[in-house]
Amino acid sequence: MGETTDDQPAGGIRASDAERDATVERLSRAAGDGRLTLEEFSQRMEQATAAKTRAELDPLLADLPKEPAAAGALAAPAPASAPATWHVSPVGGLRVYGPWRMARHVIVASIVGGTWLDLSEAQLAAPEVTLTTVSLVGGTRIIVPPGIRVEASGFSLVGGTRVEGGPEPGPGAPTVYIRAFSLVGGVRIHRSGPRGDGGPRGDRRDERRDWRSERRAERRSRRGRPGYSFGQARALAAVH
Repeated sequence: MGETTDDQPAGGIRASDAERDATVERLSRAAGDGRLTLEEFSQRMEQATAAKTRAELDPLLADLPKEPAAAGALAAPAPASAPATWHVSPVGGLRVYGPWRMARHVIVASIVGGTWLDLSEAQLAAPEVTLTTVSLVGGTRIIVPPGIRVEASGFSLVGGTRVEGGPEPGPGAPTVYIRAFSLVGGVRIHRSGPRGDGGPRGDRRDERRDWRSERRAERRSRRGRPGYSFGQARALAAVH
């Protein structure tokens, strides 16, 4: 047992729920400013929610700039609406993983080929970003770390929308809006787990396997042979 005094407990001053919540909010704003990748935000968020003392919370914010006091602080003007970032590919779609920066609005347009994104090492250009995908054949596959809110909408004749795993993040979490439109190919969103439990690494293997299936379907489509995208295969499996 460690020694205690009237002024300082042995393990440090206990953190309150309000202090833990305030730490998560600052981490969320840092992720929205592009100071933390989404994976870094997710890891620190988990540590903040599990912290028992202030000494465990302080290192999570040590490399982030101090925020101005709320009293008397002037609200920063809203940034001007940035133009959308376009990716146009008749065949092939968009595949992105590793360190990258996601603009406020990303638009992907293709005839054959879906969108595959791994957001684990991504930096967001704003606390809320939008991804719009338009394709005839090809779904949308996204891996997101815990603590990120994803809201999906759109239309797919064959496919559907599926969000897998992970609890809903709290208020103030960075948000990715997904708007997917396709004739064949749905939306699949998978929340990766912590490292060491078969999470991101295993998830990426599954997603790459799905990507290879889609590419085979794309090649068959270009040769005029019948084939199915990943979204079709899942939809038909559900029927049978």
